[in-house]
Amino acid sequence: MIHTKLLKIVKSKADCEELQKDLTKLSDWATKWQMKFNVDKCKVMHIGKNNPNYTYNMMGANLATSQEKDLGVIMDSSLKMSTQCAEAVKKANRMLGIIKKGIENKTETILLPLYKSMVRPHLEYCVQMWSPHLKKDILALEKVQKRATKMIKGLEQVPYEERLKRLGLFSLEKRRLRGDMIEVYKIMSDVEKVDKEKLFTYSHNTRTRGHQVKLIGSRFKTNKRKFFFTQRTVNLWNSLPEKVVKARTITEFKRELDKFMVVKSINGY
Repeated sequence: MIHTKLLKIVKSKADCEELQKDLTKLSDWATKWQMKFNVDKCKVMHIGKNNPNYTYNMMGANLATSQEKDLGVIMDSSLKMSTQCAEAVKKANRMLGIIKKGIENKTETILLPLYKSMVRPHLEYCVQMWSPHLKKDILALEKVQKRATKMIKGLEQVPYEERLKRLGLFSLEKRRLRGDMIEVYKIMSDVEKVDKEKLFTYSHNTRTRGHQVKLIGSRFKTNKRKFFFTQRTVNLWNSLPEKVVKARTITEFKRELDKFMVVKSINGY
């Protein structure tokens, strides 16, 4: 089975026609080598409010437009992540239900490791890609952790924030911020083999307070851009102390970042 993706910036009818030509070439190639595409599974996704929404076809059949799952993440043309959030919550709650029914001894030493290893990963898989910004999605994800921590013996009547403190946990919202910073560090430290200059714009103002690896956010007109990874991470990254940013290893970075975020929680970050 071969998965193929085509991507093109479309601003005019001519751009649409060029993309259609590429699809036709793919169809001709597949026919020649007897590797025909399953057209029923071929989809097109139009992104952007000014997109012409051209009707594309392969092998005589028009391609359907719909949401699509790519590497486990559900995407649609609006780039809103509510469907992905709902799916993550569904999987996490299903696993939490299995744990609740199957584990009689619901102590911290038993339930907390199970939650961290079997439930929380569903809520955080590839989350840098789909991190939610709508309040309803943020609350839906957090509700799973609230339910999980409330299951622990002795914490049933304890307020959520206090439960987190006793268990040494961050809220899921704060963990997403933490994950964002870890990913930025990997990119800036060349751990991730990507062209960081295509992702971020550097500030060359050496007179600013704080560290010297500051970034500049780009202008945006829509929430899609505002909450995109390379945009939403700028302010928090710029606020990190130099000791955090200059960490020599990922392990050291995580340790110093956690110290910083614990202090920030006191200040209501």
